[in-house]
Amino acid sequence: MRRFLLIAILLFGVVTGAFGQTVTVSKMALMAFTGTMEVKAPPAHVWAALTDGAKGQSWYPGWKGATGVKSLAVMGASIAYKDEWGNPGKSVVLYAMKDKELRLAHVPDDGSYVCQVKFKLEPKGAGTMVTATDQYSDNLDVPLDKDTAATAKASMMKYLAALKAAAEKK
Repeated sequence: MRRFLLIAILLFGVVTGAFGQTVTVSKMALMAFTGTMEVKAPPAHVWAALTDGAKGQSWYPGWKGATGVKSLAVMGASIAYKDEWGNPGKSVVLYAMKDKELRLAHVPDDGSYVCQVKFKLEPKGAGTMVTATDQYSDNLDVPLDKDTAATAKASMMKYLAALKAAAEKK
Protein backbone atom coordinates (compact mmCIF):
# COMPACT_ATOMS: atom_id res chain seq x y z
CA MET A 1 0.00 0.00 0.00
CA ARG A 2 2.82 2.43 0.86
CA ARG A 3 4.49 1.79 -2.49
CA PHE A 4 1.22 2.53 -4.33
CA LEU A 5 0.76 5.74 -2.33
CA LEU A 6 4.34 6.87 -3.10
CA ILE A 7 3.89 6.17 -6.82
CA ALA A 8 0.57 8.05 -6.83
CA ILE A 9 2.14 11.07 -5.12
CA LEU A 10 5.05 11.09 -7.58
CA LEU A 11 2.72 10.81 -10.58
CA PHE A 12 0.52 13.58 -9.19
CA GLY A 13 3.62 15.78 -8.85
CA VAL A 14 4.67 15.12 -12.43
CA VAL A 15 1.16 15.75 -13.78
CA THR A 16 0.59 18.91 -11.72
CA GLY A 17 3.92 20.61 -12.36
CA ALA A 18 6.06 18.97 -9.66
CA PHE A 19 5.06 21.08 -6.67
CA GLY A 20 4.85 24.42 -8.44
CA GLN A 21 8.16 24.17 -10.31
CA THR A 22 8.27 25.23 -13.92
CA VAL A 23 10.79 24.84 -16.69
CA THR A 24 10.97 27.27 -19.58
CA VAL A 25 12.76 26.44 -22.79
CA SER A 26 13.88 29.33 -24.96
CA LYS A 27 16.20 29.87 -27.89
CA MET A 28 19.49 31.56 -27.16
CA ALA A 29 21.76 33.41 -29.52
CA LEU A 30 24.85 31.33 -30.11
CA MET A 31 27.92 32.30 -32.06
CA ALA A 32 30.26 29.55 -33.21
CA PHE A 33 33.35 29.88 -35.38
CA THR A 34 35.27 26.94 -36.81
CA GLY A 35 38.65 27.00 -38.52
CA THR A 36 41.01 24.33 -39.80
CA MET A 37 44.70 24.31 -40.53
CA GLU A 38 47.20 21.68 -41.58
CA VAL A 39 50.33 21.65 -39.43
CA LYS A 40 53.57 20.08 -40.66
CA ALA A 41 54.23 18.39 -37.34
CA PRO A 42 52.92 15.22 -35.69
CA PRO A 43 49.96 15.43 -33.27
CA ALA A 44 52.34 15.13 -30.28
CA HIS A 45 54.07 18.41 -31.27
CA VAL A 46 50.75 20.19 -31.77
CA TRP A 47 49.53 18.83 -28.42
CA ALA A 48 52.67 20.16 -26.73
CA ALA A 49 52.10 23.63 -28.22
CA LEU A 50 48.41 23.53 -27.18
CA THR A 51 48.97 22.43 -23.60
CA ASP A 52 52.18 24.21 -22.58
CA GLY A 53 50.86 27.36 -20.88
CA ALA A 54 54.06 29.32 -21.55
CA LYS A 55 53.97 28.45 -25.28
CA GLY A 56 50.27 29.30 -25.36
CA GLN A 57 51.16 32.91 -24.60
CA SER A 58 53.01 33.06 -27.91
CA TRP A 59 50.10 31.96 -30.07
CA TYR A 60 46.78 32.54 -28.23
CA PRO A 61 45.86 36.25 -28.00
CA GLY A 62 43.86 35.88 -24.79
CA TRP A 63 46.78 34.40 -22.86
CA LYS A 64 49.30 37.20 -23.37
CA GLY A 65 50.55 38.16 -19.92
CA ALA A 66 48.80 35.18 -18.32
CA THR A 67 49.64 34.21 -14.75
CA GLY A 68 49.72 30.78 -13.17
CA VAL A 69 51.11 29.45 -16.44
CA LYS A 70 51.41 25.68 -16.33
CA SER A 71 50.46 22.61 -18.27
CA LEU A 72 46.94 22.53 -19.66
CA ALA A 73 47.11 18.81 -20.43
CA VAL A 74 44.72 17.60 -17.70
CA MET A 75 41.08 18.25 -16.95
CA GLY A 76 40.63 21.01 -14.38
CA ALA A 77 43.93 22.76 -15.12
CA SER A 78 43.54 26.51 -15.47
CA ILE A 79 45.31 29.68 -16.46
CA ALA A 80 44.45 33.24 -15.37
CA TYR A 81 44.49 35.76 -18.21
CA LYS A 82 43.73 39.25 -19.40
CA ASP A 83 42.20 38.97 -22.87
CA GLU A 84 42.86 41.14 -25.89
CA TRP A 85 40.09 43.55 -24.75
CA GLY A 86 41.65 43.94 -21.28
CA ASN A 87 39.14 41.70 -19.44
CA PRO A 88 40.66 39.47 -16.75
CA GLY A 89 39.40 35.91 -16.47
CA LYS A 90 40.28 32.25 -16.37
CA SER A 91 40.65 29.45 -18.92
CA VAL A 92 39.80 26.00 -17.57
CA VAL A 93 40.43 22.64 -19.25
CA LEU A 94 37.12 20.79 -19.59
CA TYR A 95 38.40 17.75 -21.48
CA ALA A 96 41.82 16.50 -22.55
CA MET A 97 42.61 13.45 -24.67
CA LYS A 98 46.35 13.51 -25.33
CA ASP A 99 47.32 14.16 -28.94
CA LYS A 100 43.63 14.14 -30.00
CA GLU A 101 41.37 16.74 -28.40
CA LEU A 102 41.48 19.65 -25.96
CA ARG A 103 38.42 21.57 -24.75
CA LEU A 104 38.62 24.77 -22.71
CA ALA A 105 36.20 27.27 -21.25
CA HIS A 106 37.20 30.93 -21.19
CA VAL A 107 35.28 32.83 -18.52
CA PRO A 108 35.92 36.52 -17.85
CA ASP A 109 35.78 37.62 -14.21
CA ASP A 110 32.73 39.80 -14.92
CA GLY A 111 30.78 36.76 -16.17
CA SER A 112 29.73 38.57 -19.34
CA TYR A 113 30.08 35.44 -21.50
CA VAL A 114 31.46 31.93 -21.63
CA CYS A 115 33.50 30.83 -24.62
CA GLN A 116 34.09 27.13 -25.13
CA VAL A 117 37.01 26.26 -27.38
CA LYS A 118 37.60 22.83 -28.84
CA PHE A 119 40.78 21.76 -30.64
CA LYS A 120 40.64 18.45 -32.53
CA LEU A 121 43.86 16.94 -33.83
CA GLU A 122 43.80 14.37 -36.63
CA PRO A 123 46.92 12.77 -38.09
CA LYS A 124 47.36 13.59 -41.78
CA GLY A 125 50.40 11.93 -43.30
CA ALA A 126 53.42 13.21 -41.37
CA GLY A 127 51.42 16.21 -40.15
CA THR A 128 48.24 17.08 -38.27
CA MET A 129 44.93 18.58 -39.29
CA VAL A 130 43.81 20.96 -36.54
CA THR A 131 40.15 21.95 -36.25
CA ALA A 132 39.32 24.70 -33.77
CA THR A 133 35.82 25.74 -32.75
CA ASP A 134 35.05 28.81 -30.61
CA GLN A 135 31.50 28.70 -29.29
CA TYR A 136 30.02 31.53 -27.26
CA SER A 137 27.20 30.24 -25.11
CA ASP A 138 25.82 33.55 -23.90
CA ASN A 139 23.91 36.22 -25.72
CA LEU A 140 26.58 38.75 -26.56
CA ASP A 141 25.84 42.36 -27.36
CA VAL A 142 27.42 42.15 -30.79
CA PRO A 143 25.63 42.00 -34.10
CA LEU A 144 25.64 38.72 -35.96
CA ASP A 145 26.54 40.32 -39.26
CA LYS A 146 29.14 39.91 -41.99
CA ASP A 147 31.58 42.31 -40.29
CA THR A 148 31.47 40.36 -37.01
CA ALA A 149 31.94 37.10 -38.87
CA ALA A 150 34.85 38.51 -40.89
CA THR A 151 36.57 39.84 -37.75
CA ALA A 152 36.11 36.54 -35.91
CA LYS A 153 37.36 34.56 -38.89
CA ALA A 154 40.46 36.76 -39.24
CA SER A 155 41.20 36.45 -35.50
CA MET A 156 40.84 32.66 -35.56
CA MET A 157 42.99 32.26 -38.66
CA LYS A 158 45.65 34.45 -37.01
CA TYR A 159 45.82 32.33 -33.85
CA LEU A 160 45.73 29.09 -35.85
CA ALA A 161 48.68 30.34 -37.93
CA ALA A 162 50.53 31.23 -34.71
CA LEU A 163 49.74 27.76 -33.26
CA LYS A 164 51.05 26.21 -36.49
CA ALA A 165 54.31 28.17 -36.17
CA ALA A 166 54.70 27.16 -32.50
CA ALA A 167 54.07 23.46 -33.22
CA GLU A 168 56.36 23.37 -36.25
CA LYS A 169 59.27 24.88 -34.23
CA LYS A 170 59.91 21.62 -32.34
